[in-house]
Amino acid sequence: MNPLIYSISKKILATILIFCIFIYATVFICLVPSSYTVKKVDGKWTATYPIKNVIKSVNDKVVSLSKGDYKVTANGKDLVELVKIALKKSMKILTGGLIIAVIFGIFKGIFDSRRGKNRDSSLKILLTIIPISLPDVLIVAMLQAFAIWLIQHGIRIFKVAGAGSWHHEILPIVALSILPACYIARVTAMSIESCYDKEYVKAAIGKGCSSRRILWNHVMRNAIGIIFESLSNITAMIITNMMIVEYMFSYPGITSMLMNSYRNYDRNTTIVTIIIIGIIYFLLDLFFQIMKKVAFRPLKEDAA
Repeated sequence: MNPLIYSISKKILATILIFCIFIYATVFICLVPSSYTVKKVDGKWTATYPIKNVIKSVNDKVVSLSKGDYKVTANGKDLVELVKIALKKSMKILTGGLIIAVIFGIFKGIFDSRRGKNRDSSLKILLTIIPISLPDVLIVAMLQAFAIWLIQHGIRIFKVAGAGSWHHEILPIVALSILPACYIARVTAMSIESCYDKEYVKAAIGKGCSSRRILWNHVMRNAIGIIFESLSNITAMIITNMMIVEYMFSYPGITSMLMNSYRNYDRNTTIVTIIIIGIIYFLLDLFFQIMKKVAFRPLKEDAA
């Protein structure tokens, strides 16, 4: 078997296995009774409910989920339709945030890097590091305060809460992209600087290649693999940020639906929304891992 196909197949199977464990653990946690306790009675540890009964209910729930028995919420609403609407809204800001983060992060990283020069770029790097050091909630709050200030001065480009038009989606997308973009910028800058120390880049410089050609034909072809590996690492970051962003902007996405189901003690909706968020995470992680293996192969050192 082709080593590349074998590696990708192995990654896919590992992801599927972990995802199945994730589903079972999610159902188990959601179905454990809130009054479940273990206490010592007559010298023996006794559970409020026998664990085998809990496991049986979990197994039954997993089977029912596999059959599609999750179509109604606790208050009788169409769960499938609600999930479709919420997921569509979340995917808009998630996709927009990822695209902006990748494009801005890569170009900011190129700008931050020294590209083989000796001059210091501390100020440029500092502008990238500062957002990373700030709490996610504070960044969102600052964006909201800025939008409110603009509205008070008659500039109504942004909407600070709700959904319904593209004006409502601008700030959530921007808020979702800031931290990942800064993270990608730092990874890009460090990857570029490490590539300029390679012999094949030094050889290209010695041959008189232009700085632009060296950057795009030699350096970026190697750095891009490291950049895509970092995208896999920020998947968890951006999904976690999505929960904060949707909550603070009152944006009715899938994570807002999850928090509402917690408040309403709707276990069915809670399980389904957690699984959907898990699907988003595992698919993004798998996509970035495969892209790193397939689309971007390092340039050999002798190929100057």
